Amino acid sequence: MYDHIYVRRRETYDAIVVGSGITGGWAAKELTEGGLKTLLLERGRHVEHGRDYVGEHKAPWELPFRGRGNRRLYETDYPVQSRCYAFGEATQHFFVNDRENPYEHDPDKPFTWIRGYHLGGRSLM
Repeated sequence: MYDHIYVRRRETYDAIVVGSGITGGWAAKELTEGGLKTLLLERGRHVEHGRDYVGEHKAPWELPFRGRGNRRLYETDYPVQSRCYAFGEATQHFFVNDRENPYEHDPDKPFTWIRGYHLGGRSLM
């Protein structure tokens, strides 16, 4: 995977879509099919079927924490993401580390922002 990709030529696009989740992916499809030269930007990695689904075809007892995950790690690094129904030992690598990627919200208006940085966005989680 590349940390930085440098483009040496100038390109002009009719539309730029940020994020390849279900909405961004669909928007890019529609714009492209409509004849617009479209650039789709994604900050995350490509997810490879089979290799990146570590819990696929495994019973919970085959995972290091028997499917329950490392609770201490969840409390320190994934306090928000671990609230998602799909978060678990076999899927935590799809979720953003909250400690490394914090966000702020009004204490009177809590906001649970479930995030994943990979091609396909939350639609894969």
